[in-house]
Amino acid sequence: MIARAGHPPPAVATAGGGITFLDGPQGVPLGTGGEDFRTQRVALPPGSLLVLYTDGLIEARDRDLDEGLEQLARALVRREQPLEELCDGILEQLLAARLAQDDVAVLLARTRRT
Repeated sequence: MIARAGHPPPAVATAGGGITFLDGPQGVPLGTGGEDFRTQRVALPPGSLLVLYTDGLIEARDRDLDEGLEQLARALVRREQPLEELCDGILEQLLAARLAQDDVAVLLARTRRT
């Protein structure tokens, strides 16, 4: 189940090489209150990588949202790396040339192969 609490869409990198952004139901940012969250059920294939992140990772004054999403997709090419190394690579590729102008958080999770 996914719900978006004011953040950009989660990315999914499949074991087969595809990258998609889950455009689940948009909700208000956490802590603002007043609205219930709608959820959506999403099935992830075994071996998929789920990437949750804040907008500070992909947005900047000198980069629009689409460019940031493309950079994130390129950073997921080496999705088979250990999660800590992959996270370091994502941060290096998207933040190396600039100081973060906003908070940045990244959470990676990999589904198990059966």
